[in-house]
Amino acid sequence: MRYTVTKKIGPISVMHAIVGLPEGHPCRNMHGHNLYVELAIGADQLIRPGFVVDFNDLEPVESYLKSWSRLDSLAVLFPSGRDATVEHLAEHVADWYTEQIQPKTSGRLLSVTVHENDTCSATFTVPVALGATR
Repeated sequence: MRYTVTKKIGPISVMHAIVGLPEGHPCRNMHGHNLYVELAIGADQLIRPGFVVDFNDLEPVESYLKSWSRLDSLAVLFPSGRDATVEHLAEHVADWYTEQIQPKTSGRLLSVTVHENDTCSATFTVPVALGATR
């Protein structure tokens, strides 16, 4: 990609417990975070007036992510029972974006980074086939 832009959304106040951890681990208990989610979107060519993507077209992403604050736990995002780790959350957002937003906007989602705090984050890099443009 010749051009890359990022959009950082947050804070998103959430609750989760990582039950796959051993007894006694502090993250096994229900606890909260103020997440930030960062999207990297790329394009080889710009759309008028010189954008990779119109940031206004990303408002549904922000609304979806902010809706997480109303959940009792992020576990509801993973009915299969996977733990709501930042790694799984980054992949979840990439999948959601690819289905809900990608077909309606320019650019291609390259990666999603979920920041758990100021020093810890996880990035999911979107496979080319998953993020193919329309």
